[in-house]
Amino acid sequence: SGKPSSPLHQHSCLEFGPVNSHVVLRTRPEYVPMVTTTPFRDQVVTLQAISSQEDDPNLTLLCPVRVPRIYLERSQHFRLSSQLFVCYGGQQKGKAVSKQRISHWLVDAIRTAYQARGLPCPLGVRTHSTRGIAALAALANGASLTDIYRAAGWATPNTLARFYNLRMEPVSARVLNASSGLV
Repeated sequence: SGKPSSPLHQHSCLEFGPVNSHVVLRTRPEYVPMVTTTPFRDQVVTLQAISSQEDDPNLTLLCPVRVPRIYLERSQHFRLSSQLFVCYGGQQKGKAVSKQRISHWLVDAIRTAYQARGLPCPLGVRTHSTRGIAALAALANGASLTDIYRAAGWATPNTLARFYNLRMEPVSARVLNASSGLV
């Protein structure tokens, strides 16, 4: 059929480490960010595997290395596209999934997560809102602004403050406050 023998060869954006220790994610060469002046066009992200020795064995079900490897193996026999996510049924089976379909899947996953916790899902949840929530969660958990705006493909950290209504103290104010405390 002319397909590569391994699904991993089809995905230059994914590279699995030895013994599934990690996965390296790279943007596709043809990727064009929303902000074309961003210096992070060729970003590389490395995700570490969740050890099977963890206290909660269910965590390995969500391992960021294990899950994409299994997905690629299971979709290999019907895959018609080199795009990572492909349709799994119907007339489009094996073809690239559209951005709109991925958006629907994300919103469905959010709703399902709320239902599983017995919580009401916020009204008007949209895929784009996950971007802001993820950025705010990363900030709250100690990620640097630089890492956040790099991952989001934003040109500056001001995007986070401007679009998500954050009051961010300018660096100059922190410097002046710190220096005034020394006197």
